[in-house]
Amino acid sequence: MQDASLETPSLVSVEPHAKRGGLALRFPAAGLAISPRWHFGAFGVQFVQLPADQLLVLPEGSAPYLKVITGMIDSEPHRPFPPRGRVTSTRCATSRVTALQDSLLCVITDAEMAPSAPSDMAQLTFTGEFSEYLGWQSFHEKFAAVTDIFDGLDAHMVPGFHLLDAEESEIAYVHFWTTGPKVDVSTHNHAQPPSELAPAFAEVHLVLRNGTGTGGMYECERPGSPRHRTVIQAGEEHGPFFFTDAHGRPLLLDNGAVAYPWHGWQGGDTDTSTTRYDLVAAFEINPAHVRVI
Repeated sequence: MQDASLETPSLVSVEPHAKRGGLALRFPAAGLAISPRWHFGAFGVQFVQLPADQLLVLPEGSAPYLKVITGMIDSEPHRPFPPRGRVTSTRCATSRVTALQDSLLCVITDAEMAPSAPSDMAQLTFTGEFSEYLGWQSFHEKFAAVTDIFDGLDAHMVPGFHLLDAEESEIAYVHFWTTGPKVDVSTHNHAQPPSELAPAFAEVHLVLRNGTGTGGMYECERPGSPRHRTVIQAGEEHGPFFFTDAHGRPLLLDNGAVAYPWHGWQGGDTDTSTTRYDLVAAFEINPAHVRVI
């Protein structure tokens, strides 16, 4: 088995997602497959299907953020989820990573390395294949048809990447969003009945920049009640906020949605003369592919 690198020719097909926006990335049924690379700001993002025992060689000195979506690798961060209530770094300190199980990875390279937070959304414009389908919009623009709670908030999101298996089933949806200082992007629990356009998911967030200083995920008993906030800095991801059973599988509500407590993201309250954004990658993983161990 030959070593793989991020320059290995792609075996992943890419096209616009017809129903939900963003891009559909189709992976083969088995074997090594590496997606094209997209860039936004200082970052590059690729997705890697790494079969068991396959070695992936990363660029020397790159120290990328390495997010395990499914499976397990032989180095930090090892698994898709830290323990509940914990925060861990995804910064990969080695240039050689081997899959211990068939795995799906997201590799995010950071050209700046030192966390310089974006101050203008134009700094995060996507380039790469079909990047015209990866345009940023405000939360209000995205959700105006169903709610006005985001009206006036300095928060933005971009349609992302639907990672599909060979049978067209979605393994995960990966997208990105930003929040400015003091911005709360709502207290929610994902309890709505799943649909074709909004399937059930178990989520984890990887922070690329904490521009507001103390931005983080919070949990509370109900909307308006006191919050327990977990600050997450650049390169870190949090453990599951969703509930799991004794086997580490996501608990499902009667309507098929994943069971969550009330939670949300709160931007930090650091006062600055120039807006600095929190930049977050959201991984919404199909519950059938999730086990927290």
